[in-house]
Amino acid sequence: MLESGAEQAVDYTAEDIEVAIKGKFDAVFDTIGLPETERTGINFLKRGGHYMTLQGEAAALTDRYGLVVGLPLATSILWKKQIQYRYSHGIEYWWTYMRADSDGLAEIRRLSEIGKLKMPVEKTFRGEDIPDRASEGCS
Repeated sequence: MLESGAEQAVDYTAEDIEVAIKGKFDAVFDTIGLPETERTGINFLKRGGHYMTLQGEAAALTDRYGLVVGLPLATSILWKKQIQYRYSHGIEYWWTYMRADSDGLAEIRRLSEIGKLKMPVEKTFRGEDIPDRASEGCS
């Protein structure tokens, strides 16, 4: 994460990490998106901070209920969380709405090739191994 431009990376598995850095950050970008990482990330923020997660509920609810029902349902959940966290913690809460985009992917590739975007890769595996690796939790 540091190579990607973050000033500090946090090992969320470390002991007492919540106590050590509670309320010290202006922004949290949660790439895991589990309820416990949301709770932890929210508590890392200063008042006036910004929380963003990649795991918003829009895609899952749209897949489950269709666009007409799923997207308004996801939006209402987002609004509820925004209001809840604004009043309880004094922060802004957002999740991403994403779409596949060939121009966007080309830009990501360009940034990667010129060294502006660096993402550490812990492990790689073959495409045909995806079902087995997913059932193992990609370990």
